[in-house]
Amino acid sequence: VLPGRTPQRAMADATQPVAVPSVQRYPVSFHYFGEATSLPVKIQKASFHVCPAPTIGQNLIRLELTVLNDCHPGDIAGKLKLPLPPGATVCRFEFLRNEKWYPATPVEAKKAKEVVYKEKEKGRSVAATSQTQGNVFEIEVSPLKYQVPSQCRLWYSHSDTEVPFDFGADTTVEVKHEGPEGALCSPPSGPGACLGECFGQMHFACYVPFSPVAASGAPKSVAVLWDTSGSQAGDHLALRFERLRQLAAKCPDTRFEVWSFGIGMKKESSGPGTAEEAISLLGALRYDGGTDLTLVPKILESLGSATEAVMLFTDGMDNLDRRPMLPASCPPVHCVVDQASVNLPFLSSVCLSTGGHVLKADYLPMLRPQTTLSGIQTDQSGEDFVMGEDGFVCCPDHRLHLQWPIGEEGVWICGVRGGVRKLSVQLRVGKDLKEYGFDLGTAPEVAAGAAPLLGYLFARQQYVAVERDGAVMGMDLTKARADLAVKYGFCTPESSLLMLYDPEQFVENGIDCPKEHPAHAKWKAETAGASPEIKKGEIGEPKTEEQMNVVSRLAEELQRYVQTPIPPQAARSDHLERCARNRMVIPAHELPREEDTSSSLAGLLRSTSPRTRARRCGSMPSVGSSGMPQAFHAFQLWAEEEEEQRRREEQ
Repeated sequence: VLPGRTPQRAMADATQPVAVPSVQRYPVSFHYFGEATSLPVKIQKASFHVCPAPTIGQNLIRLELTVLNDCHPGDIAGKLKLPLPPGATVCRFEFLRNEKWYPATPVEAKKAKEVVYKEKEKGRSVAATSQTQGNVFEIEVSPLKYQVPSQCRLWYSHSDTEVPFDFGADTTVEVKHEGPEGALCSPPSGPGACLGECFGQMHFACYVPFSPVAASGAPKSVAVLWDTSGSQAGDHLALRFERLRQLAAKCPDTRFEVWSFGIGMKKESSGPGTAEEAISLLGALRYDGGTDLTLVPKILESLGSATEAVMLFTDGMDNLDRRPMLPASCPPVHCVVDQASVNLPFLSSVCLSTGGHVLKADYLPMLRPQTTLSGIQTDQSGEDFVMGEDGFVCCPDHRLHLQWPIGEEGVWICGVRGGVRKLSVQLRVGKDLKEYGFDLGTAPEVAAGAAPLLGYLFARQQYVAVERDGAVMGMDLTKARADLAVKYGFCTPESSLLMLYDPEQFVENGIDCPKEHPAHAKWKAETAGASPEIKKGEIGEPKTEEQMNVVSRLAEELQRYVQTPIPPQAARSDHLERCARNRMVIPAHELPREEDTSSSLAGLLRSTSPRTRARRCGSMPSVGSSGMPQAFHAFQLWAEEEEEQRRREEQ
């Protein structure tokens, strides 16, 4: 819920039909964040350059923005917030500085955060592109000079037929198209293939259209899992209710069980009821707070064996970016995707791992069995099939026995062509088997501007495959996903695009400078035949000699402390006094009791300062009636006091 906004209720008319919105729009914003304010940065011009691949219905789009800092005198850093269509991602980012384009470098998200922190501490320019949540990307642009237009550009890919962005009224928007038709490509109705040289190899992509299976028996019991976080309130709720009624009309005997979840979970219905009863319960819910997706597996485990299907209504964006694993055995989970901001990769992996559908329009597809990709055949020799020496790589993997669910958008078979020229794809459509053949020897090559699109598609397909396998096997494959994203240079939750400008920034952080970067030649000269300069003593770097001496002394004192035996009770007082005089740490259980206050040890302790008592006894003095220390102090404080005392003695 936005500041000042009260929790909302779903306001849906139970009798009037709801019109389906035509195209979802995505607002683009650019802001400068001060200490206490957020000021908009003016976007003067937005230029789209579209490079299509018509045979597979995909587009590589370059968005170039001209922005003006007219809100704050001096150089600032602005943040571009860019929601992309579900399934799209930022592939590349560049910034124009001193009449040269500087490309961002793909690195793991964790390392990007560390580098940004270190570079800002050194007072140097740095920025990063990150995927914040779902399909929302944040790009920091720096520097933006006062009243001087600045330019940046980014690339993304998708298959939509429009450019679905909303800019301010003062922004000039233009679209340039390389194709002959002057419009974006949409998925073709029939199969198609194309080739493109990118990333040093000849890549291919084949498109196979979706073939629906005839509807089978309707589920008798459906569980509705309804997200009640603040982001779920809105006009789309009425559309959801209308589609639930359409579903109920096709399966009048189906009963619905309602669960709500946000930061807690609750079973709203006492038992399965009709669709109208479920809608009545959902219409009375209040929306506030955040989303805890770890509650979804708990609800699934609570469902009875009679539940045959689950409908999950959420944007898939957890407050803490958690991606919970689902139970090994659960009914098909069908995820509803009907909002501008949605975590489509997570919701898709949920559907793929449970046998459910991604529901982007009406809910009737959940009544149909899934169409699956059952096999990929090539003209490889037996030796190349086993050894893979011909260079052919394919995703989904042609060597596996496949059961890959296909959504209504169809499926793309992508990879590196190698020595393969013939490829066939088999689909299981209900009881029927459909086969599509492709000739990679005669397939057309896309334009040079669209060629990188095939490499990005191949990487995205591998990323989806890893997500699906991790969800099915219950394994965390974050490292594998990060490696894919870094290799092909696209932005994901596991990887970021890091903007560095100077060669020493690359050298000191151990990052390779891209060949097209203006600083590449200097970076290569500095690193030729020499190891990167290591800054000793910094975080994550080797320690200095002085730091090593401190560590050695700590180790010696710790070893002496551990090896000092606990004396018998009779010799306890002498032992404590010896420890105090030799400045050794005394454990809490060995500290003097009330009856020991007359001992010479008590006098020794009372004659010293509180800090010295803390250093000698290993405890901060909590003075009671006897004036004796009562609590055990951390070993580190004692060691620091030892070091301080040693330095004073040397002086």
